[in-house]
Amino acid sequence: MISAQARHSLAHVLHRAVRSRLVLDAGDPCTITDAPPATGDAAGSVVVLTIASMGFRYMLFLRFGDDPATAGYYAATGDLRDALLERGNLCCGAINQDLGRHFPDLGMSTPYVLDAACLRHVDSLHPDHRADFDVVIGPAVHVAVTMCLFTRVPVDFHVAPDAEEATTDGELELF
Repeated sequence: MISAQARHSLAHVLHRAVRSRLVLDAGDPCTITDAPPATGDAAGSVVVLTIASMGFRYMLFLRFGDDPATAGYYAATGDLRDALLERGNLCCGAINQDLGRHFPDLGMSTPYVLDAACLRHVDSLHPDHRADFDVVIGPAVHVAVTMCLFTRVPVDFHVAPDAEEATTDGELELF
């Protein structure tokens, strides 16, 4: 029910959101690579967000490294948990904006935190599409990303690789 073009576009939207919202300084290098499905064996927590429409549900799982480099990168000015929730929310918001250009009436959840062990159960939800990525920012910051799409209708859309990114950082969107 999800076309190859839509799968490619979903990955492109995710990569763009990661680079624009999880990287704090535009000069920091960011590498995103395909990864095997997360097993839930790693310790720590995962930030979970959902985007929903009448035809599909998109889930985003962000497992930030549980190490001094990641803590120092994201919590330089405050509480690490709050910083990770905010970064996750910004990343999912960027995805929501991109998808909103193709699908009307999208809603986005508030971010919440689960134990990373929950990732071993993602496949039991029977996603129609799942993709896992490893993100490395700078020399030592690691984020594991799992994206899932659950569909009720056929999904097909195309995001041009050179499509302009929305520049509405910090704006409140009213409905």
